[in-house]
Amino acid sequence: MFTQRSTRALFTAALPLVALTTVAACGNEKAPGTVKVGGAPVAGVTWNVESMTVDGATTKAPGSAYLKFVSDERVRGNYGCNDFDAQARVGGDSVDLGQAKTTLMACADKKQRAFEKTFARALADKNTVKAHGDDHLTLTRANGDTITLTKQRDAELVGTKWAVDTLYSGAAAQSLPKAAQGRARLVFDKDGHVSANLGCNSGRAKATVKDGHVTFGPLNSTRMGCVGEAAELEKTMKHVLDGTSRYEVQGDGLTLTAADGTAVGLKAAK
Repeated sequence: MFTQRSTRALFTAALPLVALTTVAACGNEKAPGTVKVGGAPVAGVTWNVESMTVDGATTKAPGSAYLKFVSDERVRGNYGCNDFDAQARVGGDSVDLGQAKTTLMACADKKQRAFEKTFARALADKNTVKAHGDDHLTLTRANGDTITLTKQRDAELVGTKWAVDTLYSGAAAQSLPKAAQGRARLVFDKDGHVSANLGCNSGRAKATVKDGHVTFGPLNSTRMGCVGEAAELEKTMKHVLDGTSRYEVQGDGLTLTAADGTAVGLKAAK
């Protein structure tokens, strides 16, 4: 069985986790492409948190911490462990987050927990935003504490070598056991096909990419007998590569989600 790494749950009033990635501008919210703060367009990209300086001491952020300016009234992201989706006032030279809906994920790393707590508290205050070129922002609280952000460049779906490192089932995220690590990989080619190492066998299928989804044709694969953890991984891979799955590329990460919510997380090979 795969080792459970974390489970995600929501407060009663919170949105489903999937909704955190599908919120759209509505009502009086500005379209994402028009949102500016600190004189720079900030929407439509992911801003990775590089570091945070509190009381003169600078702490490097966990790799999972990021912000997305969805509109001039909404910001979502990750505090370093848990995801959040917050009401906000974005514009001029400031960002002011209001009530946030957040996941409840147990974070094992003590430093990660400490960063998350401080980062969430800093974002709860009004921050002055300053752009440094096209790729960097700083958020500064009234007391001088500073958050440094860097624009994330998303990897290309097609042509990138993607390695599976996480499995999702319902609300649970599972890391791959050592016996299965490095066994599952995908490459989407420009001719509309995907080549896959499934965990034990390898195969190839037609892959039609459209509107945030990939529709897979029949998978032609080798037929080696697979047992144990490799077989379990392969079963999940075949399920996600059957029919139409939703995809999302964020930085060097790719998530493929089947219609029933079963999903795999992949990282771009360095």
